[in-house]
Amino acid sequence: MQLTPTLSLNVTQQYLIDAEDSSRIELSYAETAVLQLMLKHQGTLITREALLEAGWHDRVVSPSSLQQCISVLRKKLANYPDIELKTIPRHGYVLHLAAKDSASTKLLRPKAAVLFAIAVILFGLLVGYAYFTHQQAPYSESYISSKLSQAAGDIKVLTPAADKALSGNEVNQRLSNQIGYEPNWQAPFKQFSSFALLNQQMDNFAICPDYQNNQCSGNQLINISSEKDHGSQLVLSDFLTTKIRMEQKTYNKLTLPELNKHRGDLKEQIYHGDLYFSIDDHRLVRSDIRISLVDLAPDNGIFYFAACITDEDCYTTPIRYEIRGQFKRTTEKWQQRRVERFDIDVSKTTLSSPNALSDTAQTIYLALRKQHLTQAELSFYRIYQDDGTAVWQLPLVNDNIMWMQRQTLKL
Repeated sequence: MQLTPTLSLNVTQQYLIDAEDSSRIELSYAETAVLQLMLKHQGTLITREALLEAGWHDRVVSPSSLQQCISVLRKKLANYPDIELKTIPRHGYVLHLAAKDSASTKLLRPKAAVLFAIAVILFGLLVGYAYFTHQQAPYSESYISSKLSQAAGDIKVLTPAADKALSGNEVNQRLSNQIGYEPNWQAPFKQFSSFALLNQQMDNFAICPDYQNNQCSGNQLINISSEKDHGSQLVLSDFLTTKIRMEQKTYNKLTLPELNKHRGDLKEQIYHGDLYFSIDDHRLVRSDIRISLVDLAPDNGIFYFAACITDEDCYTTPIRYEIRGQFKRTTEKWQQRRVERFDIDVSKTTLSSPNALSDTAQTIYLALRKQHLTQAELSFYRIYQDDGTAVWQLPLVNDNIMWMQRQTLKL
């Protein structure tokens, strides 16, 4: 269903797609149904009752559900001024689509050949640039269905672009090598969504339980990483029990003395999560991680990263690793996914020396020590973000991925 010359609605798969750059805007079921009904009757008043029936059929919901749905749609369509969702107080809503100006269209037609020629030249230049610089999306993305115990879910699988695509069976086998299937135990959640970063060295899974309506609750996020084919194969109940016990203690607290000289209406974006490393039957190692971003200009600002690493039997003394610096933010496209890249100009790193290290912690410590000594250029990628969470790719041990809670503080 077409909204503008470039933007169309895919009702079956619940997304908007822009043909100009192939970008997608994911929609919930209710958002899709409401927009579909309004599009069918564009320019006509649709009552609130009709829209509630379309979006929440046979469900009793408050009128605020529709208001929230329209508000979210307006935000998602903010880049398309030709589309207006107009409120008719006490009655309903009207979808207005900007009409094409026939006179303007006629004036444009004679220029079509010239524009086409320019487009061909630009395309050739872009192809040549890509050929000589070998720039391409670093990862390919695929989508598979999966299960954790009795909970059903999906996995968005990221694999290096140069590697062959993995089948659903291969991905699920690599997940079960991390968290074993437990047929007689019911998970404390009914569904989940996950990102996986799988390469020749590491298996990384970032899992959000009870993901729904394109939002993650942020509760009991599961982030687990291991060397390929060397996961702990813990069953989910054992992993969750250990995770809850280890997370009773928080090591990371953010202090940013660099902000003392900055006054005014600053916003600090804080991300927090726990990433678990496992190798074969060794003890789990937890990395309590914080990221802080403070925008000082549209695409740059202060960056702070801290990781505190311990293991479940407290054998490994806490390893604290910190990075401070300035970030520069750019946007990349990994196939259909828009990704924010943060290149860090590191001004300072600190790494505490542990008194003891478990087998798993040794691998992590050596990777961090190499970064600390070389202060190599670092890039972090924000792959996904919703109202309360985000998924990050981190340059820790051969690159890791984790789902993190997020909050905003005003400074």
